[in-house]
Order: sequence, then C-alpha cells, then structure tokens
Amino acid sequence: MSAIEVKNLSRSYGDIDAVKDVSFTVPEKSFTVLLGPSGCGKSTILKMLSGLEQVSHGTINIGGADVTEVEASKRGVSMVFQSYALFPHLNVKENIQFGLKVRKVPAEEREKKVAEAAQVVGLSELLDRKPANLSGGQRQRVALARSIVSDQSVCLMDEPLSNLDSKLRAEMRDEIRDLQKRLGLTVVYVTHDQVEAMSMADQIILLKLGEIVQVGAPEEIYNSPNSVFSAQFIGLPPMNILNLNEIDVSSLDSKIYSAVDSNKNIKDIGVRPEHIVFSKKGLPVVVKSIDYFGGETVFKLTHQEKDFFLREPRQPKIQLGDKLNVSWNLDDMYLFDKNDQRLKS
Repeated sequence: MSAIEVKNLSRSYGDIDAVKDVSFTVPEKSFTVLLGPSGCGKSTILKMLSGLEQVSHGTINIGGADVTEVEASKRGVSMVFQSYALFPHLNVKENIQFGLKVRKVPAEEREKKVAEAAQVVGLSELLDRKPANLSGGQRQRVALARSIVSDQSVCLMDEPLSNLDSKLRAEMRDEIRDLQKRLGLTVVYVTHDQVEAMSMADQIILLKLGEIVQVGAPEEIYNSPNSVFSAQFIGLPPMNILNLNEIDVSSLDSKIYSAVDSNKNIKDIGVRPEHIVFSKKGLPVVVKSIDYFGGETVFKLTHQEKDFFLREPRQPKIQLGDKLNVSWNLDDMYLFDKNDQRLKS
C-alpha cells in the first residue's frame, strides 16, 4: 500500500519551474529519500507534501485522501526541520508538548506522551533543560520527540542532520532509521548527502533541475545507473566517465576494444574506481595523488590529461609519478550515449 502518491506535481515561480511534472509513490512504513544537488527541487517537493508550499499543478494523495488543497495542519503529517525549530525560551518538555497544548490535549495525556517520546529518543533526564544548554544531537532528538507525540504516521524530514558534525551525523543516521522501524513510520527525507541516502533509504528518488532522474533502491541506482548523472552522483569517489576521444582505446583489452569499436552510439564509458586494477598491460597512466584511508587507498591517475580514480582495499607499494598500466573487466564497464543516457551492453 502507498502512504503517499504524487501525480504530475509541478511548482513554478513566474517563469522559473522549480519542480517539473514529477510523479512517484512512497510505500507505507518505508524510508524514502529525495536526493539531489542544491536547486534540484527536493525541498520544494517536501514543502508541497507538507502543505507549506502551494502546488502549481498536479495532485498529492496521503493515506488514501487527496490533500492537494488541504491546509498543512490537517494533512496528518509531522515535520522535522534542518534548524530544529525549537523555542529558545521553552525547556525540552515544553518544546515537545507545544503542539499538544495548541491542540488542547488534556494535561494528563500530554504528560504521558512526552514521557514516552522522551524515553524513546533518550531525553528523559534532560526535560528541564533549555535548547541553549543542549548539544546539536540533543536538539535534533527534541525535534524528533515532538514529531513522535504528534501521533502522525507520516513524517517529513528536511535535511535534519546538515548542522551536525560527521561523527554525530553517523550516530543520528542510525538512531533515525531505528526509530522509523520501531514506530512503523512512513518517512520522506530530503538530503544532498549521498551517504545519508545510501545508508538510510529503502527507496531513493534522485532529482536534477526539478525533474526525477531515477527511482530505486540504493543498490539498484549504484549498480544500474540509467545516466551519467546517476552514475556520478552516487558513489565516492564517483564513477569514472571516460570520453572515447580522451583515451587511447586501442590500449584496452581486446574484448573491451571490440565492444566499444562496434557501437557507434557510444560517447563515454564508465567504470567504478573499485573495478579498475593495476596491470601489466592496459591503459597507460601516471599516478597523480595517493590518499590512504586505513581500510583503502584511493589513487588519482591521469591518462592523456584525463584524470580518474582507482580504489584499492590495501596499500600497494606505488609512489607519486609512477608510470603504470590499468585495466578492468568488460562486465564492469558502463556505456553512455551522446545524451548521457546509459546504453545496454
């Protein structure tokens, strides 16, 4: 069952089309991530889902009901913001229960809901503190607790971890995902961070310039990108895209050369850094930089002034400036046409 169904959704500001005719579904109790670079329309879509942004065209269905024209407070969704949106003059308890007081929920019920939510997010000992006396992670937990007490099954999150340091972001990723599973929430989560998307999502909706580029599970988009954009946006380092005019194709393995030479529609070939290996024969390269990360080593290589990356799960005895050869298997290669769309190999 779909908790959210969006059909032909658009948002325009004068002559600017921020969101262009997007359609997608969000399965019930799933974690869906809207992913893309700044300006791709992901936050605008989330605001339209919440009712905070007007829809120019299209429909939004939540829980089986058309809510396109329904005001935000009556859509049956909760929202967690990037800035936490906490009242500085209220303590943790008062912030969590603020929405309940506005809705005139009885005091006894408020106390119970706040206590339960605070326990779930680990804030039971901090209920009397003001936001100024909380860490970034604790403030985010307050925002999550406020969402929990709303008793809404759909939760919308707009880059909630972007203000946290990398270690805390990793911890909060796990906490949010665990919370979503325990409570059976349907989550739509906006981020530009592919690590968040890959580690948290059941479904990724990848956006570019207001349009959907690809929809799928993280491993599907990583292993089967449908375009150069998808291939390079997902993966660290990104997929190497090698233009046939920039490399010496004749130095490649004979099977690869034949596959490339026989298809005149190919403009670029793509290879993930982990699929490229140093070899006795192959594409001649020069080692431009070496980054050692403990569990892996990333080499930046150059071939005829074209830079690309190789990733190894070890630290081979290779130095800057070394002249070597690299190769890859035909099955690990992606082919793209002049429109940057993937060709079936």
